[in-house]
Amino acid sequence: MGQAIAPEIEADLDVDEGGATPAACEEGADWNVIERAFLTRRSIRRFKSAQVPAHLIRRMLEVGRFAPSQGNCQPYRFAVVREPALLADMEAYCVAECRRLAAMTDYTVLAKGSLKRAVKQSVTRLITAADPNLMHPVPAQVMKLIAEGKFTVFHRAPTVILILVDTRGVGIPEIDIGIVGTNIVMAAESHRLGTCWVGFSKLLNRSPAWRERLGLDGRFEVSEAICVGYPVGKPWQRVIERATHEIAWFEHGEKQIVY
Repeated sequence: MGQAIAPEIEADLDVDEGGATPAACEEGADWNVIERAFLTRRSIRRFKSAQVPAHLIRRMLEVGRFAPSQGNCQPYRFAVVREPALLADMEAYCVAECRRLAAMTDYTVLAKGSLKRAVKQSVTRLITAADPNLMHPVPAQVMKLIAEGKFTVFHRAPTVILILVDTRGVGIPEIDIGIVGTNIVMAAESHRLGTCWVGFSKLLNRSPAWRERLGLDGRFEVSEAICVGYPVGKPWQRVIERATHEIAWFEHGEKQIVY
């Protein structure tokens, strides 16, 4: 890792003095190979037990290293976990944290109109105000499933890449994390490897013991994890629906709403 771009790649990227003309793409044309890769990528939550060769992980991280970042400050580092015992310990800790949080906030198990339910609702509102992203209804429901043993955190992946964010980074470092992570998962996609983002990995930051175990100093914390492995089945054949959003389109002095 860390080497310069190979000369043959640089040659492919060269532009004629007169300026290269992009290949024509007529309206309604088929998706090209890069577009199709983005459209067919799927989040994988069932992996084969076979380990991914280390050199493929290093290739993915190298592609990640070339991701753009604000001011090219690159406010991220990586930690690659492939040791089964360590992965098991990470899973156990995050599951325990989900159980603890679910027990503190799940007031639905208490009788309506009871004092205990009212008190727990107040506690839930305070926790949600402190961490609205974690306590959003979607992750909150997943957290409950994890607590009940119905959902795994790291999906038994043989490799987990922890993306560490420099909290002192310029601008909005989390945006750079999203970009570098996208580079990594798409590099994995090119090798037909499965990946899945895991936001619950942030729970590791709550533990001084885990921060020390992962070698995190005062600057860095876990931002996201990416599970990597060989997927079970053929997930690329699944069609995942996406919502259609309106787009405000400004051109020729007019504003239009397009879809």
